[in-house]
Amino acid sequence: MLAEIMHVPSASIMRVKPPHIKVFVSSASAGNPCEPGSVDTGPYCETVMKARQPLLVADARANEAWKSNPHVQQGMISYLGVPISWPDGQMFGTICVRDNKRNEYSEAYLKLLLHFRDLLQADLTSLAALHGALEQREAKIRRLFEANIIGIFVWDVEGRILEANEAFLRIVQYDREDLLAGRVRWSDLTPAEWREDTARRVTEVMTTGTAQPREKEYFRKDGSRVPVLVGGATISERQDQGIAFVVDLSERKRAEAGARESERRYREMQMELAHANRVATMGQLTASIAHEVKQPIAATVSNAQAGLRWLIREPPDLEEVRQALACITKDGKRAGDVVGRIRDLIQKAPPRKDRFDLNGAIREVIELTRGEAVKNGVSVQTELTTTCRS
Repeated sequence: MLAEIMHVPSASIMRVKPPHIKVFVSSASAGNPCEPGSVDTGPYCETVMKARQPLLVADARANEAWKSNPHVQQGMISYLGVPISWPDGQMFGTICVRDNKRNEYSEAYLKLLLHFRDLLQADLTSLAALHGALEQREAKIRRLFEANIIGIFVWDVEGRILEANEAFLRIVQYDREDLLAGRVRWSDLTPAEWREDTARRVTEVMTTGTAQPREKEYFRKDGSRVPVLVGGATISERQDQGIAFVVDLSERKRAEAGARESERRYREMQMELAHANRVATMGQLTASIAHEVKQPIAATVSNAQAGLRWLIREPPDLEEVRQALACITKDGKRAGDVVGRIRDLIQKAPPRKDRFDLNGAIREVIELTRGEAVKNGVSVQTELTTTCRS
């Protein structure tokens, strides 16, 4: 566009690449001898960069200092160029125009060229800032890579691992010789049951640029497995290569297993403590329980003796005998219930769910502890509600 505006056959941006100055970009106008990438052999741009000032040569043929330069031999006999610098003051190169005829290049053309130069330098400022930020990010990744705090490797979609740090190699128990020989592939490290999920994650990272961390497993070199947490991102424009971050979860898994075992032991200890409490409680209630057991047993003996007496009478009083036997049955069942409940309380039997009369249970506890209560001068009063059945 600059060549067209100024009506010249050649407009170029030159960049210094020590020890040469090369054509960075050039107009596609007819008669332009400067091809992108070619080395500048003339003194025009070199003079501009050394002086850091614009240079105007209206006709090199009329000046002994310029007429022998290669550009004249290529037909470019006039030149106008200005310097371009990086934000730190280092020279980038020049922006210049050349003509195959004498050209005084008006002040307006110089201002136009300077305007283009300012636009270019603004772009270079932005580029330098982006480049600096990129270098900082790369440096951080490199420091993380070399710190070996977590495993890091560079992968491609073909299943290869292109580069890996020592932390990752330790996780999978391979050495650098294996890596350099191509024997470490992320596709081979992945167990069969994880491959479908891994394929989806590769698609995800190629589509979105990132893959959120997820737990999986890798094969070690010896065939054993290691639990890992893996996340990553692409690092190429075509998104066919990426970087993965790997954390070994072995210690965490062991800690979780230990916590589960500790919880299980804690529940046994709770059961043991509950059992010990029940036994201690039974020790305190032994006297009351013995009293409660003796009562139905003594009543059973008395009723049995009375029944015998009613049987040996002439004639035997069978009604009295029947009543005595009924009392024996009642007292025997009561004694059996007391003994059974005591056995359940002492044994390590798991709690069982059953439907029962709460008021009756309260009365039974009061009866069991009556002896201890009287002995210690304690009186017990109850206010029980009507039993409801659901």
